[in-house]
Amino acid sequence: MLNSSRDRCPLCEASPVEGSSEINLSNVWQAYREQWATSFSDQVISKYGDGPVTLHSCSRCDLGWFHPALEGDGGFYSELFTGGIKYQPWRWEFDQAAQRIPNQARVVEVGAGEGAFLRSLLPRCGSVEALEKNPDAAERLRAAGIKVRDTDVREDAVARPGRADVVCAFQVLEHVADVRGFLSALAAIVVPGGEVLLSVPNRQRFRRGLEPMDCPPHHLTRWSACQFAAAAEIIGLDLVLVRHQPPSLAYARAPRQEPVREALESAMGPWPARQVARVVGRLRMPRRRYERLLAKGHFLTRGEYGHTTFAALRRPM
Repeated sequence: MLNSSRDRCPLCEASPVEGSSEINLSNVWQAYREQWATSFSDQVISKYGDGPVTLHSCSRCDLGWFHPALEGDGGFYSELFTGGIKYQPWRWEFDQAAQRIPNQARVVEVGAGEGAFLRSLLPRCGSVEALEKNPDAAERLRAAGIKVRDTDVREDAVARPGRADVVCAFQVLEHVADVRGFLSALAAIVVPGGEVLLSVPNRQRFRRGLEPMDCPPHHLTRWSACQFAAAAEIIGLDLVLVRHQPPSLAYARAPRQEPVREALESAMGPWPARQVARVVGRLRMPRRRYERLLAKGHFLTRGEYGHTTFAALRRPM
């Protein structure tokens, strides 16, 4: 029985709907090994355990969130990035955001990583600043001439409110346990008329089985477009736009080949079934057809999405 505020939605604080599901962390650790060739030490695993976590869905805003909120720490991320998982040098949402940032704007990015986006803004923006807790990433940002602070964004918003024209948080929100506090801090950093630019993984994208990085300790929440309208209302911003990343060629082929793999695997074995499914995927979605459908906007109108959803929220004047 739910009897704690921690069991309430971290965005709007409503109760979950009936029918919550469980994911065992033992399966998450195993999936990291099998899918990403990434193993964690006994010390890290013992901190988070290998038991169940519950995935709730909010009855009001439909946010998906995990309880308990096992937020990854420095030790977890240090080991995560020693395997086959690396920072992406450029992301789809960087182009979406750059179009909204005027010349001479003052920009703050929260969770800037290695700083590819901020480095792209240096020649034309009035100032760029990063809030980044990873010491290795912070050192690379400083080497690129970017000011860096390791302060928590909630503390930073109290100490230095209203100092930026644009604040960005790309692929960060899903890692945060205190969703409402984090978004409120972003809103406080921008000046009236300024924008908060966000990106999150789109939970409506095609997914194949258990994705370990979409579970604790890495991801604590799961998002679709409708949560941004709720977020804007809660923190007093205006929702300007929401955009979905179109599927890559691999994403477009996946839902066409996965049923074939599942149907053949028991008779043929995993590897042959996978090879046949890939051939079917290429036949059903050749590159030229994919490019033609992509240009027409076919995939998005049919609800076939890529990895990311991007949103822009504006602070009223």
